[in-house]
Amino acid sequence: MKNEKNLQSNKGFTLVELIVVLVILAILAAILVPALLGYIDRAKGQQIVLNAKSCLTAAQAEMSSLYAATSDTSNPLSSIGASSTKRILDTADVPADELIVGVKKGSKHENFTIVYVKYTEGDQSIYLDPTTKQWVEEAVSVSSSDYTLYTLKTKSK
Repeated sequence: MKNEKNLQSNKGFTLVELIVVLVILAILAAILVPALLGYIDRAKGQQIVLNAKSCLTAAQAEMSSLYAATSDTSNPLSSIGASSTKRILDTADVPADELIVGVKKGSKHENFTIVYVKYTEGDQSIYLDPTTKQWVEEAVSVSSSDYTLYTLKTKSK
């Protein structure tokens, strides 16, 4: 009688119960892992937009400084140089492989207002469309008769 009480009080998990729990955990993992990877991919896609916006902000701040400091407002290229480029890239502090900014040719103010950006990081490029003011992944063509382009950083091959 004492043996029967010991057997009844010895409670634990059976092998079948443990296997069922492991199968449930495996099913949950199979469902959650692809969803999490999708979130990571979307976050990486948004990161390049944030980096490009950082470059745009830094470049526009530098162009505003040049606008205030220069007497030749018809040609910002006469003021922008290696030091301006370095300040833009240092201020943006992003891993840009290529950075091209463009201004619309026109009035004094337009010559210093950035309306086009091509930002490349790794094998991914993003563009600021000057007509829609939206960031797009497809290449945007800009006419050299309408825009002045400044290559601030080029891809190192």
